[in-house]
Amino acid sequence: MSAALENPQREAILRRINYSVGDRLPESGPLTWDDYGLLAQGLAMAARPLHLATRTVTERYSLGPRGAWLLNLINAGIVFPHELAEVFGIGRSLISSELSRLAEAGLIESRPGATDRRRTELALTELGNREMLAIRAGIEKNLAEALADYSAEEIRLCARMLGTLREKVSI
Repeated sequence: MSAALENPQREAILRRINYSVGDRLPESGPLTWDDYGLLAQGLAMAARPLHLATRTVTERYSLGPRGAWLLNLINAGIVFPHELAEVFGIGRSLISSELSRLAEAGLIESRPGATDRRRTELALTELGNREMLAIRAGIEKNLAEALADYSAEEIRLCARMLGTLREKVSI
């Protein structure tokens, strides 16, 4: 799943900027724009392997842009629509639209809440669980291939750093 194989023209354009993928940056010394630029470019462009892994399910069920991610969040225990809206930083009407598509596709179901019967609680259907596992397998495959040159420790460090970035930069 090499980006160079995917679109050589795109990669040639990105290489024209001084912090493009493939440049060897110094391994020590103070950080410069070249370092931060490469990091920013990586953050901006790194979603491609994730979108590739979710595309099949998204297209098969005509889901919105967050549909596949909602499956994973619901599986992780974020089961109330208002919490999902909060996670994505969008209005409840947009989440309702996404959830309607998932329900129509037979991927999720809703039921009265366990502690408050007035609240709707979401759950994956058997089909939703299978599709969520397929998405995870695709993501794992794409990331493992793309990061094959890095050790498990380096990948975990990167994951922690991205988590820190998410936590410390608020919108």
